[in-house]
Amino acid sequence: MSLDIPTLMLTLLLGYLLLSVVLAVALGGRRHDQELRSWTLGSWALLGGFLMLAARLLVPMPVSVVAGNGLILLGMCLHIQALYRFLLDRPAPRWVWGMLGGGLLMLLSVMFQPLSQRSPVVSAVLALALLPGVHVIWVHGRRAERSLRTVGVTLGLAALTLMFRAVHGLVSPQDYASLTHSSLSQGLSFLIAFLCLLGAGFGFVLASFERLAKRMELLATLDGLTGCLNRATTDAMLVHALARCRREGQPLAFVALDLDHFKRINDQHGHSTGDAVLRTVVATVKQRLRTGDVVGRLGGEEFGLVLPHTDAAGAEHVAENVRLAIEQARVRNAEGLPVAVTVSAGVAVALPGLSVSGEQLYRNADRALYRAKALGRNRVVPSETAGPALAEIAQA
Repeated sequence: MSLDIPTLMLTLLLGYLLLSVVLAVALGGRRHDQELRSWTLGSWALLGGFLMLAARLLVPMPVSVVAGNGLILLGMCLHIQALYRFLLDRPAPRWVWGMLGGGLLMLLSVMFQPLSQRSPVVSAVLALALLPGVHVIWVHGRRAERSLRTVGVTLGLAALTLMFRAVHGLVSPQDYASLTHSSLSQGLSFLIAFLCLLGAGFGFVLASFERLAKRMELLATLDGLTGCLNRATTDAMLVHALARCRREGQPLAFVALDLDHFKRINDQHGHSTGDAVLRTVVATVKQRLRTGDVVGRLGGEEFGLVLPHTDAAGAEHVAENVRLAIEQARVRNAEGLPVAVTVSAGVAVALPGLSVSGEQLYRNADRALYRAKALGRNRVVPSETAGPALAEIAQA
């Protein structure tokens, strides 16, 4: 039994051509995606390397050997660059490119040697070139996209296969006497190694789109300016938390927050300062919430806090701490002058055993908020103090 190397070469050429086309199409709509760009360039380099190896009947043998294997080595280094960008958001270390230079020197040193002596060296160089990619995924990729694990496994398998090829070439040089020699060991190791690299490419495409899907999901649930939940997601979280607390027989509190005189801040200091105030307020609120609590932007300068397992006293305590922290927060305008920021809050609580909807809870907190505004702002008011006449205040 044997595997024909020229046929395998043609099959891999077609596979890498398909992958390169897929990457080019994927990159078309994501031109600022540096990691996808690096992997795409790496795939084109691998395709060029296989073309140069296959063109040894048309170009001088030394040129085919150095250019072909050099391009394959370059493609692997570009893949490592893509993984560093993907996982660490920074370029690959300089030693990765130093490894490329060292590998090219090794290729030049064996360029005129017979294939049986050259093949183990080339295989070992390529195997070593893949190890940084395996390492960065192993160390930093455990919390990354699941598809990236496939990339790590396939890169590791490719490295092991190439190392096996290097050792086997030393032990059985007769199987590597010619590139067209149909040896099972030579053909199978060649096929497995570069099919694994091909699979790693498709795995990286999946990981990139998996990350894109997560980003789109976040954009659909988060407020773009402050990073907290948007109105729709906050409403959904309130309904979900309310149903859960009802099942568990626990209270749930909702706090409506509204910045005082926010329009005046925008008019006097500019909208960029107003945006900075909103971001500072959200950051301050988050620091004073528990893990299970939720903060969302309800619109403009109004925010809502969903506090599961919290009674009236606990909710008022949280709201008061938030109010004091915002009052003491340091916000400056473009000229470096301090900007005074205060907030009014209304607190509503859904007690166990009472059928209160999320909309009713929000309405109760909103009425208490208007009461806090009417009483002079910069204060916390519980919903129990909001009387029936507050509807007129809310409409004023």
